[in-house]
Amino acid sequence: MTPTRNHELLKSVFIGLAALVALVSWLALQPRLPNQTPREKVGKRIFDSFNDLSKMTRIELRGIDPETGELRELILTKDGQEWRLPSISNFPAENADRLSKVVAPLTQLSILDVVDETTKTLDSRKITEFHRECGLVNPANFDVEQSLDNHTETNTDKAALHVRIEGEGGETLFDLLIGKRAPESSITRDVRFVRLPNEEIVYTADFEGDSTQETDSAEFAEYPDRISFQPIDWIDRDLLRISRWDVLYLTVRDYNFTIQRDENEIKIADFQTSGIAVFKQTPDNSISRVWTLDRRLIQNTDGGWKEEKENLDPESADNESLNVLADQLAKLSIIDVRKKPTALAELFDTGSVGTQLAPLVGPLSDFGFTLMDHDPLLPERIEPILVGEGGTIELTMKTGVKISLLFGGKIGEKRAVLAYASYSRDALAASSEDRSEIEFLEPEAMQKATLKNSRFADWFYLIDETDFEKLRFKISDTLK
Repeated sequence: MTPTRNHELLKSVFIGLAALVALVSWLALQPRLPNQTPREKVGKRIFDSFNDLSKMTRIELRGIDPETGELRELILTKDGQEWRLPSISNFPAENADRLSKVVAPLTQLSILDVVDETTKTLDSRKITEFHRECGLVNPANFDVEQSLDNHTETNTDKAALHVRIEGEGGETLFDLLIGKRAPESSITRDVRFVRLPNEEIVYTADFEGDSTQETDSAEFAEYPDRISFQPIDWIDRDLLRISRWDVLYLTVRDYNFTIQRDENEIKIADFQTSGIAVFKQTPDNSISRVWTLDRRLIQNTDGGWKEEKENLDPESADNESLNVLADQLAKLSIIDVRKKPTALAELFDTGSVGTQLAPLVGPLSDFGFTLMDHDPLLPERIEPILVGEGGTIELTMKTGVKISLLFGGKIGEKRAVLAYASYSRDALAASSEDRSEIEFLEPEAMQKATLKNSRFADWFYLIDETDFEKLRFKISDTLK
C-alpha cells in the first residue's frame, strides 16, 4: 500500500471519528431525562418551607427581553398587608388575580424528575451549554454567557425566568430559575426545566398542577405568560370602580384652556366653554334608564355665569349620548401614575381642595391643573375652585359619594387626571325621602367616600389620550 493511499485511509478514519464524536456530543446535549438521580428528590417539594404566603415581604422577578436582549426586572414589596411597586413610587399592586396566579403554583411545586447530564462532567463549558439548551441561563449572567463559543445571535430563549421571594429580615423563601417546557408538557400541563441559581443540577416541575383542566379553558396559561415586567399590569387599572347604574347626577363642566407661566405667575389663557350642565339619571323599570337635564349654566360675555331656569327643558337630555358617556366613565382605565408631592397629597386626603391649594399651585400646573375664582354652581361660596385644562366631570352616586374627575394637560399620548371624592348628603336625600333611613346610611356613605378618596389622594393618574377624546364633547352633544 502506497504512502499516499495510507494517508487517505487515515484521513477518512479521522473524519469518521470526528463526525461520530460530534454526533454523540450533540445527542448528549439535548434536553432529556435519561437517569433519574438522585431519586430521593423526586416527588418532593422544591422549597418545602415555602407554604405560608403571609410570610412573603418581597418578590423579585427577572428575565431577558426577547426583542432587545436586555435584562428586565420587577420588584414588589409588602407594606403592612398591601403589596406595592417601588418602580412607580410604591403604587399599590392591587391586581390580586395576577399576584395569585404567579405565586400560588410555587407553594406546591414538586420535582417530577431529575436531569443528571450536568452531574456527569466537570466540564464547565458543557454544563453551560446544557443550561442554555434547557433555557436556564441565569438572566443576571446572560451577557457573559452569550459571549461563550462566539455566540453572535441574541438567543434570548436560552435565558431563564428568575423568581425570588423573601420573608422577614431578607430570609429566602423561594429562589428558582425557570426554563423551557420539558417533553412531558401538554396543552394542559406546563412542565418546565428548573434549577436553583447556586446549583448545576436541572430538574423538571409542573407549574400548572391541574392535568384535568379543560383544554380550551381561558384560565390555562403557561407560567411565563403569567409574569409581566410592566408595573401597570400589577395594578387595578379601573380608575373609578363604579357601576354606571349607580350614578344619580352627572355634571359636565365643559371648558378648555391652556396654562401659561409669566415670571413665576400662572395664568389661564385661551379659555373656552359651552357652559355647565347637570344631568339626573332616574331609575325606572327600563334597562335604558332615563336622563333629564336638571340644571344648565352659560357664561356671559362679561365672564359671569347665568343659570337657565325659565327655558330649561328637562326632557332635552339625550339618553343615548349620556348612556355612552356614563359607560365610558365606568370603564376608564389607568395607563400610568405619578406621585404627588407629600404636602399636596395630604390636602387631597383631607378633602382640602380649595384655598389651601394656592401655595401648591405650581406642582398642580405641571400637570395642567390650576385654581379659578369660584364655582359657578355654588355662587354663595367665595372660594377658589380647582380646574383642569380639559374640563371636569362630576359623578354623584346614589350611595352618597361624589367623585370629581378633572382632566389636565396632555403628556405625550397620555392625559393627566385628578380624582377626589367627598360625601354628598344631597345624594342620599335624593335616593330616599325617609329621614331616619338617611341618618342610618350616612356613616357608611361617609366611610365609603373617605376610602375612595384615600385611594385617589396620592396620585396624578394618566389615561390614554384616545379615551379622553371620547369623553370630550360639547354640552350641546348631550341635548336633543
